[in-house]
Amino acid sequence: MGYRVNAMYLRPGGRKLFFYSVCILAVGLAYLLTLTAGHVIAEDDFAGYIMHAANLVEGRPYTAIHYIANPDALWLAPADGYPPVYPLLLAPAYKAWGINFRAFKAVTVLCFVVFLAIFSALTEKDVSISISVAAMLLLACNPVPWELHDYLVSEFPYLMFSFASLLVARQVYAELRAEEFRIGSAFLLSLLLYASYGTRTIGIALLPALVVADLLKFRRPSRFLIVVLALSSALILGQTVLLTTTKGYLMALRLSGQTVARNMLFYSKTLSYVWANGFSKMAQIVFALLFTALAATEFVRRLWADRSVREFYLLGYLAILFLWTAEIGLRGLLPILPLYFAYGLAEFRRILAAVAPRARGIAAVLLLLFVGATYAGELRKISQEPTKANVNDPAPQQLFAFLRTHTEPSEVLLFINPRALALYTNRSVGSLAPAESPEDSFRFVKSVNATVLVEPVSSPPAWDDLLASKKIKAVEVFCNSQYRVFRIAVNEGLPAQPP
Repeated sequence: MGYRVNAMYLRPGGRKLFFYSVCILAVGLAYLLTLTAGHVIAEDDFAGYIMHAANLVEGRPYTAIHYIANPDALWLAPADGYPPVYPLLLAPAYKAWGINFRAFKAVTVLCFVVFLAIFSALTEKDVSISISVAAMLLLACNPVPWELHDYLVSEFPYLMFSFASLLVARQVYAELRAEEFRIGSAFLLSLLLYASYGTRTIGIALLPALVVADLLKFRRPSRFLIVVLALSSALILGQTVLLTTTKGYLMALRLSGQTVARNMLFYSKTLSYVWANGFSKMAQIVFALLFTALAATEFVRRLWADRSVREFYLLGYLAILFLWTAEIGLRGLLPILPLYFAYGLAEFRRILAAVAPRARGIAAVLLLLFVGATYAGELRKISQEPTKANVNDPAPQQLFAFLRTHTEPSEVLLFINPRALALYTNRSVGSLAPAESPEDSFRFVKSVNATVLVEPVSSPPAWDDLLASKKIKAVEVFCNSQYRVFRIAVNEGLPAQPP
């Protein structure tokens, strides 16, 4: 028996599977074993996901998460709540353990581990096994996903579903004929396309990419495409009718040349931070330019030669990102980084194929050393940064306890991280836009009838500007090392009263 197992791994296919499995297992263990309790309070998307999951488990309306959207800051969070697939993944953990951050994070990390296996399968036939594994490790060890692995973020499950969609589409279209329905494959692909959209709304970019690739292949819609579009549309419509709409996201889109130009510049600069090294800004920029040129060259070559769903999806995703009014930084680029790494490494290998074997080896070693130094330097820098406020810290816990005790459930509160406060107080919470004028802040306070304002020590200008404007009466009723709580009144004839 032992001999047969060893013989299996000696075969090329067995060795490849074994190598992939070891790499993915090592990444998964590293991610899982370094998870922490609690969550950074500033990144309060997590609270929205947890409240949605709790609503699914406990039978409340899906969108009842006590968040009040500010018209001047719609980009803070969707007014109608987040898409439901990620909360649905978290729901079993919530049902079993309640609010248990390690359990929630483990679910999220496992999605990333599954994605790595899917990514390997997607790339292994296009590039060599060495490039496929290198691209996978280049992503998994990069400080961007590494830092995010201790957060509740929808990007990891989105990677899993979106790349599974690309993998299934590639396998089907490799042998598909225009008159074939392929009902089983169509149903699977429709589920994955919906799951991508239902995890992050930007996943809608997969549908037009599929349409364009299909039309270029067959010159008319294939029967398979028609079935996929019908099933996917039905699932998306079901989400819209039964759970939540995309109105909040649509309102954040701007068909503006100025918006596109600004975002193109912003994300071009942001992409260089994938190569942040903690010791040299110039080295970061120069290497980012070189690697991006390699990736762009390979992308154009594949777009011209293959015209596959993958390349059109990348174009569609970037188009939506450039039209989005909110600049979401590296998190916005994370879903396309796997292809960025794979394209860049493939072009690097193509260039080296023209040189002598010894030179190829030296170039590969130099690249490995530079990337290793880059990652190590940035991770060291991150480890030395001040610890971010956590929901489990004493100051936030004191704040939550005070507000639960000294406010009524019907009151409206204002806080810079509204969903986190809503999760821990079960109160309706809104937020001022960071740079809005006192007049706009006053109008929002009055429109939602807010009665309590919570100001962090390091708050945006809008909070201090409103308190100093004399447009509201404010009485401080609580203070600790991180927060001050004010009972506020906007009516001139109504004196502010402590709770």
